Amino acid sequence: MGFGRVFLTILIFALVEVMVLAAVADVIGWPVTIVAVVTTALIGSVLFRRQGLDTWVRLNERMNRGEMPGRELVEGMMLLLGGAFLITPGFITDALGFVLLLPFTRRALAERLIRRGAVQAFASRGGNGGVFFYQSTRWRGGPGGGNVYDGDASVDREPANDGDQRRRPLTLDENEEDSGRDGPR
Repeated sequence: MGFGRVFLTILIFALVEVMVLAAVADVIGWPVTIVAVVTTALIGSVLFRRQGLDTWVRLNERMNRGEMPGRELVEGMMLLLGGAFLITPGFITDALGFVLLLPFTRRALAERLIRRGAVQAFASRGGNGGVFFYQSTRWRGGPGGGNVYDGDASVDREPANDGDQRRRPLTLDENEEDSGRDGPR
């Protein structure tokens, strides 16, 4: 999605939000509308703080047990997005923010995203402290989904036959016998 589409989406969303605010203000009045928007922002900040702390504690517990806290990381992203929606003035953003902040809806959404494969987590192997990588599409590798090669990657730094000093592309060493090791030698 290019910058133009993102900008157009945000602009249209902001215009719809203003139209909804004006329609609600016509029914209940501007002072009540402003109080309602400020109140939802305050309630949302309290809810965000409590839910964020709960998610942080669960994330730390899973990491201390040596498990990957994939669900907690997805929920943490949802909490951040929900908090941002709730501090943005408007009723549509408030509704979206509460959906992302309430525990039962957030956990159901996170579970659905993980189950569908819309978000996948992979723990890296080696001595880098267990960095996590998230992708937004389904992994296509593995049985029936592409080729998986077992081996080590290396860079051939010797010059090519024509005297070219540029680096050659990465190659795969397919002769490795110790393919199941956990990190560098």
